[in-house]
Amino acid sequence: MCAGADQIIKSMKIACLECFSPGNSEADALATAIYLARSGLDVSIIGTDNESNSAATKVLLLDEVVNVDLLSSVPADQFFSEENLSQLQLSLKLFDYIYVTGKIFSLINEKVRSSLLSELKELRAVGAKVVFDCNHSAASWSDEELAANTYTEILKITDISLPNFLEESVLFGDKDVGELIARHHGLGVQEIALKNGTKPNWLSTKPEKPPKEFPIENIEQPLDEGGAGNAFNAAYIATRLSGKTYCGSIKQGQILAAQVVLNSGAILPK
Repeated sequence: MCAGADQIIKSMKIACLECFSPGNSEADALATAIYLARSGLDVSIIGTDNESNSAATKVLLLDEVVNVDLLSSVPADQFFSEENLSQLQLSLKLFDYIYVTGKIFSLINEKVRSSLLSELKELRAVGAKVVFDCNHSAASWSDEELAANTYTEILKITDISLPNFLEESVLFGDKDVGELIARHHGLGVQEIALKNGTKPNWLSTKPEKPPKEFPIENIEQPLDEGGAGNAFNAAYIATRLSGKTYCGSIKQGQILAAQVVLNSGAILPK
């Protein structure tokens, strides 16, 4: 599994779809975008920010060399609507990888969710790769069944999934890591790099073969575990896009996540 990874060109463009919650400056894809940019990749944040916070966010991202040309202060339902996405289509087609989390889908209405899913399908049809982490938060959804159904539809068009077993097992009833991985493969996902809190990471790229386990080092006094998953995602993706093996990518994800949990805050100082 580790020796047979595809060689991927590092210069590819990555779009991280983001949406800040109303009245909340937290954003899950922001930290991932920053770590991707620090690795030297061409990264853009595409989505919406609170109007009151937008200027500060753009200053932060520009300082990290993250493109913000498509970061808007309009409401999420407007930005991701069918009408606006049709205007953004030419820009979106310039990206080779689209990184998306479940958070955006919890903040937009049913019609807009459908439009965004359709756009992702079209982008994938013309060659883009979709990378997905549900990053599930029960508090963000009015209906757990709706959340599960939405994630399932996204997974059907996902190339690389970065699930968290602790989140998805509760939502989908997965009894163990193997069951979650089988569910993702069954929906068409080819590459799965799984997080499981302080327990080992798992990697699967071939549904007919057993997944590979990657133990992690014990950290006795973590300061802040909130950003570990986003950091893992970024390091895994960045290492994959540099042409390294799947196994090397998992290990780099573990290293960055371990550094982040020893830091106060999701973003390490430069």
